[in-house]
Amino acid sequence: MLKLIKYEFRKTFHSKLIILAFTALMELSFLAGVFLDWDKGLKIGITGLLLCATIGISYIGIESLMVFHRDLNTKQSYMLFLTPQNSYQILGAKVLENGISILLAGAFFAALAAIDWTIALLRIGGLQELLNLLKQLSITWRTEISLSPSTLLMAFFSALASWLMTVVTGYFAIVLSATILAGKKFSGLVSFVFFLLLLWASGMLLDRIPAQGDLYFWLLILGSLVIDAVMYVISCWIMERKLSV
Repeated sequence: MLKLIKYEFRKTFHSKLIILAFTALMELSFLAGVFLDWDKGLKIGITGLLLCATIGISYIGIESLMVFHRDLNTKQSYMLFLTPQNSYQILGAKVLENGISILLAGAFFAALAAIDWTIALLRIGGLQELLNLLKQLSITWRTEISLSPSTLLMAFFSALASWLMTVVTGYFAIVLSATILAGKKFSGLVSFVFFLLLLWASGMLLDRIPAQGDLYFWLLILGSLVIDAVMYVISCWIMERKLSV
């Protein structure tokens, strides 16, 4: 299993390096803006870091779906399915690698944001001064921060859990397209519509969580992981019985 996870990580290693390189460039722009009083560099840095975090984490999941689709529909990873590994191990490695990558990327960007926010506060001289500067740079920020840091952090990681749920649901749709719907007309469209319906149904279930505050986010993360587990088990069950490579 560990070898499979390493194999999946190697497939997407270069794209992660590219995301890290762009993040480093934006970080340099941010630091130059803070320490050299370069307003344009500060704006470019903040905007670029936000885009790197959003697009980077999103792409980690999207690329995993693209790789899985190629694995099932081309000869790219034909030998993978000839190894003495069952579908639970093969798909499990993909889910674990993507989950770990999304979590580590989220933790990295959260830590970087905390460090940069602290640097900006110390350099510029206070929270209100920093918010005023951000408004002058035409960056949309609320002038009052009413949420606690722990709540913001929980909201961020619950968003990561929701994104992982989207990816695992995407795995399920790809499995359907490559097995039960294989060779049928509009199989790709049907599986995509089914993917959207599953996301809608999952969202409706999670919206019924009655708790508030940090407990809500904990339950949201737990609910997303439960849905991940259900999608994973069903996908593997279908692969074991219907997949032909």
